[in-house]
Amino acid sequence: MWEDYLNQAVQDVIDKYQARRLKAHIRAQLLDKFQDFCHNGMDADRAMTCALEALGDPLHLAERVARPLKYQRGWLWLLAVAQLIVGVAIMAFSLKTESFAALALGRIMALWGVVATGLQTRRSRQIGNHLRLLRVRINHVGRTATFRDFGRMVGVGFGTGLILALVASLPWNLVTANTFHPVFTSTSTALVLSGVVVGVPWALVRRWLGPAFHVVTLQAWAALGAALGATALILWHEGFAPPPLYNWQPEMLIAGGWLFNFALLRLVAVIAALKDRVLVGFDDDRSPLF
Repeated sequence: MWEDYLNQAVQDVIDKYQARRLKAHIRAQLLDKFQDFCHNGMDADRAMTCALEALGDPLHLAERVARPLKYQRGWLWLLAVAQLIVGVAIMAFSLKTESFAALALGRIMALWGVVATGLQTRRSRQIGNHLRLLRVRINHVGRTATFRDFGRMVGVGFGTGLILALVASLPWNLVTANTFHPVFTSTSTALVLSGVVVGVPWALVRRWLGPAFHVVTLQAWAALGAALGATALILWHEGFAPPPLYNWQPEMLIAGGWLFNFALLRLVAVIAALKDRVLVGFDDDRSPLF
């Protein structure tokens, strides 16, 4: 009886890992109530029935537990579409200006936007749920994250951006003409080194940031802060810009930096959620299920 209840309660959660954790969370609440009723002298069957009634209608519970995840997935879908639109716009702009740097950035953003949009669309049952987010009240984020959370995320993001600008150009200064395929070696090394030095700080401070670390909206703002930090340092001194970015305009640096940092931050957040068994959108100290 209670397994049917649990299956109905998580039926709207697409992510099977989150569904499994939510089911375990609801089962724990159900067992606590069941034991309370048993201690009050009820028989097992009656106690289980009362425990199920205390938790409420499973369909209503399913809507409630899936809502935060739908918000997260909806924002991801909108950000993916925005990347696609910006990438196509940059490509169109590059055709007029004949800027190969802008064309390269536009291609990267457009391709990544296509992949991200396709993944988010494939995992969604109703595109309308995402489109309705265009009119969703912004204060939803205000209820799940405070200004302190926003400041911490953007502050850490800005710091990682500075670190990114400091190390991204190092491989280009170390690789010589005698190195095997100097451009490939320096570019790949710079990407790996940048990913490590930016991803590690996020992984280390995720517990200090708390649930805000897993809020997609704050991740997007943090990525923007990182892009601004890296751009500011490059504009202050051109030596911090790797050779491929020498002729990039500030707008291009911000757009490319945001894409790289947001993708990297999402990767770190997903790995952290799997490792720490985080229930995205639900935290015992902030937003309990019951």
